Parts: sequence; C-alpha cells; structure tokens
Amino acid sequence: MTELLAEPPSASLENAGIFVKSVTKTYRGGKIKALNNLSLEIRAGEAFGLVGPNGAGKTTFLSCLMGFLRIDSGEILIDGQAPDDLSTRRLVGYLPERLTFDRWMSGRDYLNFHHELAGMPAATRQTDCERLLTRVQLDPAAWVKPVRKYSRGMLQRLGFAQALIGGPRYLLLDEPASGMDPVGVMVVRDLLRELKSEGLTILLNSHQLDQIESTCDRVAFLKEGTVYKIEDMTAATVGEEYHTIRWLKDSNQDLSKEDFSKIGSDVGAKLLEFESGMARCVTTGGAETAALIKALVDNGIPIVEVRPEDRRLERLFKQESASGKRKDP
Repeated sequence: MTELLAEPPSASLENAGIFVKSVTKTYRGGKIKALNNLSLEIRAGEAFGLVGPNGAGKTTFLSCLMGFLRIDSGEILIDGQAPDDLSTRRLVGYLPERLTFDRWMSGRDYLNFHHELAGMPAATRQTDCERLLTRVQLDPAAWVKPVRKYSRGMLQRLGFAQALIGGPRYLLLDEPASGMDPVGVMVVRDLLRELKSEGLTILLNSHQLDQIESTCDRVAFLKEGTVYKIEDMTAATVGEEYHTIRWLKDSNQDLSKEDFSKIGSDVGAKLLEFESGMARCVTTGGAETAALIKALVDNGIPIVEVRPEDRRLERLFKQESASGKRKDP
C-alpha cells in the first residue's frame, strides 16, 4: 500500500517521463559552460542515477530540471510540460544537496508548514506529517525540537520527508545520504527501493556508487557538462570481474597454487594471487565467474566467501574519469 499523500494529475503515456534535448547552461556571460549540449531521456517509473567527478554539472542539471535555473538553449520536458510550469511542480519532489530550513521551527512544525503550502487538506495534516516523519525514521523525540538542534543526518531525514509531501510522481535527489551515519544510509537505501516499487520516477545524484548501483535501473556518467555514457544496470554484466575467494584452510591442506590455477584456467579464469585459504582471480564476466565457483565446489573446496573487488559502477567511474574521448549515450 502506498505511503504517498496525494494523487498527482494523470499524465498521458505518450508524454510520461523526463525528456532533455541539447541543453546548454553557461555562467559568467558564457565563459563557463556548466552543461554542454546535454541530452537524455528518463523513462517514467525508472530509477536513474547520475555519476561523475566534481564540477561535471550534476547539481546544475538538477537545478535546471526544477526550473530554478534558466537554460541557455535546448529543451526540458517533464510529462510534456516545462519544469517551471505550475502543473509540473505538483509532480516533483526535490531534496537539494545544501539544505535550508527555518531553524527556529520544530521538525513537525516545519513539515506541517510545507504540507499547508502544498495545498494538502488540514484535516489530515497531523497524521500525514507524522507518517512521513516515521517513514524516514526520524526519532519522535526530535519532532518537537527546533531544527537548529538537528544533526546533518537528522536534517537530511527531515528534507526527505518534505520532498515526499504532496505525493510526487518524480523525485529528484541530490546526495540524499550526505552526512548520515551508516544506519541513516541504510534507511535511505531501503526507502529508495520502496519508492521505486511504488512507481515513482527517481533521479539520484550521489557519490555513493554502491547506493546508485543497488537502486538504479540506468546510470549516466556526466563529464564536462555532457553525457559520456549511459550504463544499463539491468543488463547482464560483461567484462572483467575481479574477485577475492576464501575457503576453509584446514579442510584443504593439499590445495596448492598450481591446483587452484588449473581449476581456474579450465573455465577461463586467471589467477592473480594465491596464499593459503585465499586467492584473487579475474574472469571475463558473470557466467565465467559462476563457472569458476562451481568448479571449485565440485573439486571439494569449501568456499566461505566470494567478494567482488571493484563493483560495476566503480569500474565505470574509473574508466570514464580517465577517458578524454566522448562517447555517445
């Protein structure tokens, strides 16, 4: 059952989604090009990630999607409407990287205030706001405290709750777990999965690559204000995979480096490092990795851990950060 508070206006399937075509945004009279002919399409209902180095234009892009910044050229449409159209604003929830609050208000008062600004019914205000505060797991003892006493992680939770007021169809998040402790990071991760399952379209900018990888269907790598590559995270992984494999040493006293190397080479895997109870290997993809693990088990090796060393997005980030040649999305 959905936890969102309102049903936004329906959109035709033809126009649903975010469409960005040849967008350029400059500062200082055109001297600084923050966005450079950027184009992409975000399908309705998908979780879409943005990654890239500092200064790549990610936050500028989100600000343009919100209608906070006027683009120099190009086109942005959300469900077929401009970002600053009033009907569009009803569809979009936003959590900025740099949060600004009325610090004298309590957390609950702040959320009540924005509930009223969103035109939500007064009769359900208290229950609606308390449900959202509970959903982001903000401690009830903090609800009555002034916001100036909140930690950064508490502010992030309050900001997330505010972004969900009005039942948005689109959720734009700029570093949503910034400043959070590990528990807070897990809360954000689980909340993103829940919102995705409820049909929200999520655009996530985060330096936490594992968070993007576990949440997003597709990821765009931005560099110098444009899209260099779009990675489909739902597709089967193809390419080199590095793993550390550990097994019970006491049960395999006779297992040698040569034995392990032969087992790996028979399925196409390459042994990089070996010591008693541990080996580092490289394979050419998921199927070969699975074949390696099966061969090891079939040979009586009691494996206790198989750990990927570089996750998929980490490899993409390293490759694209080092590349100076643009790739078509």
